Amino acid sequence: MNDPAVVLAGVSKIFSTGTAALAATDLSIAEGSFTSVVGPSGCGKSTLLRLIAGLTPPTSGRIARAATATPLATGFVFQEATLMPWATTAENIALPLRLASVADAEVAARVSDAVARVGLGGFAAAYPRELSGGMKMRVSIARAIVNGPRLLLMDEPFAALDEFTRFKLNDDLLELWQRNRWTILFVTHSIREAVFLSERVVVMSPRPGRIVADLAVDLPPQRDAALRLGHAFADQCARVTSALGDAFLTQAAS
Repeated sequence: MNDPAVVLAGVSKIFSTGTAALAATDLSIAEGSFTSVVGPSGCGKSTLLRLIAGLTPPTSGRIARAATATPLATGFVFQEATLMPWATTAENIALPLRLASVADAEVAARVSDAVARVGLGGFAAAYPRELSGGMKMRVSIARAIVNGPRLLLMDEPFAALDEFTRFKLNDDLLELWQRNRWTILFVTHSIREAVFLSERVVVMSPRPGRIVADLAVDLPPQRDAALRLGHAFADQCARVTSALGDAFLTQAAS
């Protein structure tokens, strides 16, 4: 086990409206790991990511980050690509670098590298209206990694895509992670997606969210379309489904 990139100790979040989004939560994310978070809508999954990113403060508890996982070294991919419609692919990807006053020559080199990493060669000059949904999400991922972050937070980035495009992006994201070994925390409603991508799946209860299961994914590191059709994959998905069902039953009984 690698050293932790992020550690949450007793972290909770209650919004000014009085909504308790997250109950006291303990969680440790290892450097270079791929962890997925699943749970019902409104259970605090997105809140968890925003807390780790430093976008909102916890109500109680403590969040400790390694030097490689500070807010400045963190990339965030949202469910919507949120691209500037008047800007090209390259200009959208360059935004974090422009905000950081990076020199033009370095911006060009980093953007070119990010474009190549996410498979957007030939589309650097394209505008969002000229891109498919999957390509827009590739731009969003490239923008998140162009600063060279070590921690990548992803909030249901593929939820709005068709299944074929989603599978393709799953494959490509897994390849990117295996090549770069970022620390990835990935929120999804899809149990199959969580199992396919991850080394570990964290299951959250209905609101106020709390971690009710923390499951290692017992699958080989090299994963492909054939794996999705196998018994081992189905068994891992069944484990997560069962844990999620138990979370609802526990909540109903309390």
